[in-house]
Amino acid sequence: MVQIRAVTECDDFEAIYKLINDTFQRISGDQKSVYGVNGEVLKNQYCNPSSSNKGFIAVKDNTILAFMGVFPSNVTKNGYIECGFLDGYESILDELLSKCMSFIQERDGAKIYTFASTKFGQVRNKGITLWEKLGFTSDEYAYITTLLDLRKWKEPEDLDVTGIEPAIEMNYDNIKQILIEDGEDAMAELFQNQYSPSKNPDQVILTLRDKVSNEFAGIAYYRVVVSNRGSEDEFLDATAFGLHIRPKYLLNLDEIRRFLKGSLISMKQLNLYHVITRITLKNFDVFAAMVTEGFHNENLEDANVIRLYISV
Repeated sequence: MVQIRAVTECDDFEAIYKLINDTFQRISGDQKSVYGVNGEVLKNQYCNPSSSNKGFIAVKDNTILAFMGVFPSNVTKNGYIECGFLDGYESILDELLSKCMSFIQERDGAKIYTFASTKFGQVRNKGITLWEKLGFTSDEYAYITTLLDLRKWKEPEDLDVTGIEPAIEMNYDNIKQILIEDGEDAMAELFQNQYSPSKNPDQVILTLRDKVSNEFAGIAYYRVVVSNRGSEDEFLDATAFGLHIRPKYLLNLDEIRRFLKGSLISMKQLNLYHVITRITLKNFDVFAAMVTEGFHNENLEDANVIRLYISV
């Protein structure tokens, strides 16, 4: 008999980690990438008394056949899941998913999300198929990770920076709320996870005002991080870069490129070497502007994902 139950601190979290990691490699076909935590971290995530996460396992003869964990969103009442299972035991996931759905439903949530790794432009793979079998539906657009070497980017000589300025009135909560209002809940969560509510000096926020209404039509933000800290090759990078254009202002591609260039110039002024970002392909004009300036996906293909959801 297979027992389905909640995880406890007495369970073997190294075995659970191996399940998740092996499943990730098996489904993605990438044997080099590894899941970004370890057994001890997983144990703390699901068994710490202060944690709001919940994990479930399927056990038979003292062997953990499958695991599924759910963690509530930081922005909404919905949840995200992660899972691992032994090859051949995919059918057990239905029962584990049901446990996770009940947990989120009890918290008044409406959806559960998960992510599947994708290649650029890919619309079908083992991960997407697995989740769709369980009743999940893919988001309309994928998320890709892109990089630009600022040392090779040529700064325009006569850029018009009218309306591009450091954020004075804009704060952390304002940005998060704008992203949510504009239908970018996933980007809002990413922003919340990557930024601090306090005005840390490593966080840079720029705004673009609409030329007609003088309202905020665009927001750019990034964090300055030290790469190779302590070595002779220490340098500064920009990470978690976001360029959000409010859809109600209908800015054209030239205006979006102008704002992007203004943001990149600010990075050059700080002597940053690289800028890296995860963006959604939903906003194709932003993506097109970034590609035009030299952003690329080379060697970052495994960082691309598509989000899938199921209603509880």
